[in-house]
Amino acid sequence: MDQNTQALQLMEMFSRFSRSDWRRTTKWGLKASEIRVLLAVKERQDRGYDRGTTVSELSKRLKITSPSVTQMINSLIKEGYIERTAHPTDRRVSEITLTEQGREMANTAHDAYRVLFNGLIDHLGREQSEQLIDLLHQTFAYFQEVGTKSQQEHPDSTP
Repeated sequence: MDQNTQALQLMEMFSRFSRSDWRRTTKWGLKASEIRVLLAVKERQDRGYDRGTTVSELSKRLKITSPSVTQMINSLIKEGYIERTAHPTDRRVSEITLTEQGREMANTAHDAYRVLFNGLIDHLGREQSEQLIDLLHQTFAYFQEVGTKSQQEHPDSTP
């Protein structure tokens, strides 16, 4: 197979992944992006931080804009999954923590994703799973490098 054909097949597979429903919908009535927020807050709390996280920290961690994070947080607060409290030393900043209901949902989602990816490992086998992990690391590094070069060459444009 020639390089152009391979490039077209890679583009098609990336496009199919981006359009697939496995990561967009959840069986819990929340958007996948909201689940990602819950998991990010859970991860920070599981690491033993004695304070909550901030919108800015979540924005950086999830690589999405602060207004998008704020919108998701507001929705999760209304649903009872997250609490917002004032920062103890900076009144301009709010801290975000999971409620008990939020922790239960984050744990449920984490367990479900672990089962899903364990199923993928069972499907592919250990050797091919290791190869896939290695290829995904290399792919990610390549796109990070391309993005960095693009930003350096065109600092005023957005990717």
